[in-house]
Amino acid sequence: MKTKTMILYLYGLSAAAAFMVYFAPADEAAGGIPDESIRIRVVAHDDSMEEQERKDNVHRAVAEEISNWAQKADSAEESRVMIEEHLEAIEEIADSEAGTEHDVHVTFGQEEFPAKQYGRFIYPPGTYESLVVTIGDGNGDNWWCLLYPAQCFPEEQPLEDEEVKWAVVDLWGQMQK
Repeated sequence: MKTKTMILYLYGLSAAAAFMVYFAPADEAAGGIPDESIRIRVVAHDDSMEEQERKDNVHRAVAEEISNWAQKADSAEESRVMIEEHLEAIEEIADSEAGTEHDVHVTFGQEEFPAKQYGRFIYPPGTYESLVVTIGDGNGDNWWCLLYPAQCFPEEQPLEDEEVKWAVVDLWGQMQK
């Protein structure tokens, strides 16, 4: 009887913890995107390995340039002014990193984004204010983050690389010893 009570208690505790983790409000401090945000997006020519590497090189170089001045912005309006002032420099950096095989286009305006999941947060599809760097035809996968407020997202890891541990199973194993 003691074992059954312990198991029920642990299952109830686990269910409560899972409920709190997955249904907690998605506020800005917890990883949500503020309503007044500006995204940056770098789109590869296609999905070949070579083009994805080229996209990564471009996004790193552009992000490094932007990090020199984006952190200083205290508002979305200040960020817009800084972006406009640096558009030419961003295009030159992106163009030099992309090489001569493809044209690079840099635009700043409204851009359609698909839904995207990062961890437990799902960012809805929609039209967002964005700085977009398009390499060649722009038919490949893309990288994006927030230019304002300056907050980039880590690349998501595939689920098969994660080791899942269940506290209840670990506790049960310890009780059996």
